[in-house]
Amino acid sequence: MTLPENLLHFIWKYRLYRVRGMASVSGNNLDVLDTGTHNTDAGADFHSARIRIGMTEWSGNVEIHWRTSEWELHRHHWDQAYNNVILHVVYEHDKTITRADGTIPETLELKPLIPAHILPKYREMMAHMHWIPCEKHIHRVSSFQLTSWLSRLLVERFEHRVAAVYQLLAQQRGSWEDTCYLWMARSFGFKVNAPAFEQLAYAVPFNLVVRYRHRPTAIEALFFGQAGLLDTIGFTDDYPRALQAEYAYLRKLHRLLPMDASAWKSMRTRPGNFPSMRIAQFAAFCQRLPQLLPAILETPTREMPGALFGALPVNRYWKNHYRFDVPAAVHSTQLGDQSMAILLINAVAVILFAYGKYIGKEMYIYRAIALLERLKAEDNVIIRRFSTLGVQAAHAAESQALLQLKACYCDNKKCLDCSIGLSVIKYKKDD
Repeated sequence: MTLPENLLHFIWKYRLYRVRGMASVSGNNLDVLDTGTHNTDAGADFHSARIRIGMTEWSGNVEIHWRTSEWELHRHHWDQAYNNVILHVVYEHDKTITRADGTIPETLELKPLIPAHILPKYREMMAHMHWIPCEKHIHRVSSFQLTSWLSRLLVERFEHRVAAVYQLLAQQRGSWEDTCYLWMARSFGFKVNAPAFEQLAYAVPFNLVVRYRHRPTAIEALFFGQAGLLDTIGFTDDYPRALQAEYAYLRKLHRLLPMDASAWKSMRTRPGNFPSMRIAQFAAFCQRLPQLLPAILETPTREMPGALFGALPVNRYWKNHYRFDVPAAVHSTQLGDQSMAILLINAVAVILFAYGKYIGKEMYIYRAIALLERLKAEDNVIIRRFSTLGVQAAHAAESQALLQLKACYCDNKKCLDCSIGLSVIKYKKDD
């Protein structure tokens, strides 16, 4: 059975083979001093390796194949760039080959050197349809190794999101205020209405928000009107009728075009997450914080939940409404603890990290991480499933890392790129 070449890269990189008494197929003793740097671009698989062959120490490249004959299949015997390959590593040696200059490279056959449990363990993880490939083994990974890997995954998750922030920043011609506004708006939509909220933020430019922030009715009229929620004819309540009149004036003054209200989703959504409630909260948030980036940068981490999202000046109409003209039992108009945590995780922390990286100040990067470490771990189906497998998230930083692990490694079976996968495949002992 032929296995993927990246498995051989993995075995070579982490020295998952017997190192004593190694010899090339030509009979020369081999001592691997440095496996080299893994190359994922064109050229040999590992650069700058150091190998002692016989009595001579060599420095150069290492090329890896399943069988020796693949050297010719990939036409390396015609490529001058492969003349500096000092060692050809193969799982199975089946043919003598030459470099482009006519010399024969030393070849190491790994097949008799690989411990018996390595390949079966890999096949097991790849073949079974578990929730994650290492489902039966992850609980055996040491807490130190797991914590270290989760720390790296958290930074990786930030990096993925930072790329989206920078793309938005470029679209806004370097304006961090506009970028923060758009990113925050999308986060206020949470998962269901994130695209619609982003569309709304484009429909209500930040300069208009700043211009009218001292006029709550104008701000609310702009958001609800541009959201397409004031198009109803014959409102009975005074509040939506007042918003409708204000929006008619502002729409004509600023030549505004509203969204299609069908962009908003309410089905299978709790009343507190209805678009109208979230828009009312976002309007109140924008009224209180005219400058978003300074507020995020200057607010102490421990004070962020309350300072940014607590006691929002939401119009009292929403105390007993979730929709216009539809009375409801009295309820809170404020963001709940879980909603504030989601905004801190998905918006505030990401902006802190992105801005810190952008201006080269690690202080903001560390603050972003510290913020997540102060928040409770998220409670969702993925985090609960990891918990049943013995992996407990101590705080939001670790729950975010576990989400990254599941989405980018487990779901794609990238076990060979995962520290947990290394641990599971490497160690033979099963408890």
